[in-house]
Amino acid sequence: MNDSVLTRFWTIIVTPSLAMEAVRENPRILVAVLGVIVMMGVFTGATLEISGPEQVDLMRDTRFGRMMEPEQIEEMYDQYLNVTMKTRIISGIQGGFGGVAMAFIMGLVYFLFGKLAGGQGTFKQVIGAVMWSNVVALGYGSLIKWPLVVAKQTVMGVTLGPAVLVSERGFLDPVFGILSFFDIFSIWAVVLLVIGFEQVHGFARNKAATIVVATWLLVSLAMFGIGRLFI
Repeated sequence: MNDSVLTRFWTIIVTPSLAMEAVRENPRILVAVLGVIVMMGVFTGATLEISGPEQVDLMRDTRFGRMMEPEQIEEMYDQYLNVTMKTRIISGIQGGFGGVAMAFIMGLVYFLFGKLAGGQGTFKQVIGAVMWSNVVALGYGSLIKWPLVVAKQTVMGVTLGPAVLVSERGFLDPVFGILSFFDIFSIWAVVLLVIGFEQVHGFARNKAATIVVATWLLVSLAMFGIGRLFI
């Protein structure tokens, strides 16, 4: 298999089993990390004038927002009316690194549960599998959603999953929050990671699926619960 740096960005989509086999031999974590940072960074910076006001509006209804003075919220809102290139770049970098940090934390949890289940994979191999899964979930997912965000003028309202059926409830609705975890790109990443666990840990597919799905659901519910504390 030709496993050049650029080739893996293609094979992770069309032949994920071969891509994860290559991850086992050579994780190339830095390459995946840079890919996620660039793709998420471009998306975040390009859509800042949409996501910024949306986040401020959402914050108004949270506990944190209710503790702020109205003038402070309006000042934050005004900052997004004339977004500068410098602001886009800074926000893009923050968005890219934020996505990688989240994926890394998930990788630590996956590594722990994989080892508890008797997995043979090393830390680098597991983190590599997680990061390459997120090349699809965070990287490609952002780029594909980009035109939809521009068309609908909303970032939070663009979801490619069952959450779209309850979008009229609002972004703070618990049902919307739970269903948003089942975005098609999130599910895709879970499938890729199941394949990755087969390759790096030597698990049978049923065992790999059980561990990955259970861990993903546990972490997703934990994130949901933490998020609800601020509403």
